[in-house]
Amino acid sequence: MNWERLVAVYALVVGVAILGLWGGLIVTNQTTEFRTEPFSMFTHLVAEGLTAVALLGAGIGLVRGTVWARPLSLVAFGLLLYAVINSAGYYAQIGEIGPMLVFSVLAFTTVVALGWSLMDARYETRRISW
Repeated sequence: MNWERLVAVYALVVGVAILGLWGGLIVTNQTTEFRTEPFSMFTHLVAEGLTAVALLGAGIGLVRGTVWARPLSLVAFGLLLYAVINSAGYYAQIGEIGPMLVFSVLAFTTVVALGWSLMDARYETRRISW
């Protein structure tokens, strides 16, 4: 199994999903927090947007086999891990079990992808030193 390709696809799919989800929520006016907490919502959207862009960049870089893709994937998956843990906690706090479970599964798969990135980077460093 080509783990690099699988991790790249995961990064691309999640990056597109984040942009699609927030785009859909904003277009359909389902983000009431813009009226109640505009600054907090703005900073949250910036963080989500940066996460999505980092994931898309890492995914494209991994598919193309570029040198900068592995370090970027570490940053992107770290950003994603924070985002999904934060989101799972938010939904747990308000008692929504379904979204909490979805974000928990995303957290698990992100840890797996992050683990692959860390182990692969370690392997590459060891192979280069030979």
